[in-house]
Amino acid sequence: MENTFFKGNLVIFYLNNPSENFAGGVVILNPVIEESFGRRLIVGTVPSHNKDWASGLRTAVFFDQIAHFVEFKDENEFIERSALSENGGINLA
Repeated sequence: MENTFFKGNLVIFYLNNPSENFAGGVVILNPVIEESFGRRLIVGTVPSHNKDWASGLRTAVFFDQIAHFVEFKDENEFIERSALSENGGINLA
């Protein structure tokens, strides 16, 4: 499916009842909506900004597991706002 839903190229998704590992959200670069086995997924890439072991790998979350999301125009905006959050400037959740 073509991405006509998301305006930014980096989105953080907060999940319904997440495990502790995903309580801070799932960050996806270049998200697109795809369908698999009758369910919609948000598919993209794990960004490289946080030196996560999964950086650069393909990732996905099921659309019906999303509680809310926050869009960023690019990785730089996400990094800048994350730094503000760490300093008490904003709350991303």
